[in-house]
Amino acid sequence: MAVPVQPVEAEAAAAAAAEVMAATAIAQEAEAVLVAVRDQLQVIRLIARAARATLGEAGRLLREDIRDAKILAADALAVVPALNDRDPQATLAAAAELVASVFSEAPVLPGAIGAAMDLVASVYAVPPPATGPLQEVRDLLGTVSDDHDRARNLFADCRPYLGIEEEGETWEAWTSHRSQALLNGYAAEMRLNRAIWEAGQAVRVHRFYQVGSPRRGRRMKEAWKLKEIMRTVMEEVDAVIAAVVHMRYSIAGEIQIVRDAIHAAAL
Repeated sequence: MAVPVQPVEAEAAAAAAAEVMAATAIAQEAEAVLVAVRDQLQVIRLIARAARATLGEAGRLLREDIRDAKILAADALAVVPALNDRDPQATLAAAAELVASVFSEAPVLPGAIGAAMDLVASVYAVPPPATGPLQEVRDLLGTVSDDHDRARNLFADCRPYLGIEEEGETWEAWTSHRSQALLNGYAAEMRLNRAIWEAGQAVRVHRFYQVGSPRRGRRMKEAWKLKEIMRTVMEEVDAVIAAVVHMRYSIAGEIQIVRDAIHAAAL
């Protein structure tokens, strides 16, 4: 003979079931937010890669300009009057003219530096309020950070009702994934800010060399300075991309833990 369930016990069981159902709904919301964060990180990665490709093209233009200048200089210095040269003075004059052209204001590749800086400016986006891809990445990282915090709050709220103990393995695993995601997020923001500053510095250096009286060697100095700055910008953007990829892996770990908790609650 079945033992009748007391009304109080039935109410308690119903209340507990309702709590689990409500907690499951909150966990599902946390999962949805985390999935959106993961997708946003993929968008960030694609934008950053496109910006990196643009910066790479700018760097290529600068390297070509410097390389061609070196070739001209080497050719010029190789023009030495032979012993039987009928006009050694003319030969030396031609060599001097070539050397002077290398270190003059006229680019070896017409507009190479200007074209390179146009590419950098398109990534950096100047002047405000224009938004370039690097600034877009920074804005998206801010959104990701806010949404990541929201997912954490949601999962923390429903955790006790899903049978997840604060000192238990599940919560510790979640916290570990989240900590790694945060560290990579901070790294991405820090490296991105430096990339943006350096890209702006490249634009500022280019502007500086556009004003003032032309002096021999000025253009080559500009090209070398810009080449070094661009190397730093590209290294920083590469670091941003790597950090975003690692952050995405950590977010995937958080998603899996939430899904496992939802599944366990349904059993």
